[in-house]
Amino acid sequence: MSLKNKDRTSKGYIVDELHRWNILLDTREIYIHGAVDNLEDDPGVDWKMSNNFIKNLHLLERMDSSKPIVIHMHSIGGEWCEGMMMYDAIKNCTSPTVAITHGIAASMGSAVPLAASLVVSMPSCWWMIHDGYTDISEQTYKQSLSWAEWEKETRKQMIEIYLESCKTCKFFKGKTNQQIKNFIIKNLDKKEDWWLNSKQAQEYGFVDGIYGAKGFASIEEIVEHVC
Repeated sequence: MSLKNKDRTSKGYIVDELHRWNILLDTREIYIHGAVDNLEDDPGVDWKMSNNFIKNLHLLERMDSSKPIVIHMHSIGGEWCEGMMMYDAIKNCTSPTVAITHGIAASMGSAVPLAASLVVSMPSCWWMIHDGYTDISEQTYKQSLSWAEWEKETRKQMIEIYLESCKTCKFFKGKTNQQIKNFIIKNLDKKEDWWLNSKQAQEYGFVDGIYGAKGFASIEEIVEHVC
């Protein structure tokens, strides 16, 4: 086989792993897109996006835990439990992690990236934070009460996730954790869906940097922050 054909074959593998498996092994990048629930083309045991993502994350982690992993994410949100599977996997990953949000980071899609060591937003990415939607339907009275109690607890956990990111930014300097929580809850109660552009997301501490800004001009430059 000629060198030219070998190059073509190598590029073919790269395209295949990117489009079929949402991963680039050489550059240690993972791609998440859509709602945090189904993978439409696979109804089997790997039908959850979270399972597929965790396998990719662990694969790169075991290849070399000292090198950063870059997670590209474009998500309107989705299921709480699946999202928390991804959040916990990132949070407990022994490799440094960078989350880059594209397009929209909404609902559960705004919580998952916050588990990363560093969060970078694309300039035009919009963030949307809210309490989420209830799944109470066609249940008995007692089941509805139990479900509401569970959702009350998940809301507390969500606020804690946002707090951890917000409390280190300049905007909240000198504020107590409770004061920061009150600020977040006030905005959620007032707006229901709290929309933030990338600059606002950075101002409130959800984002560490904006892609293209000084120090964040390229993936290579961004990765240096966590090396």
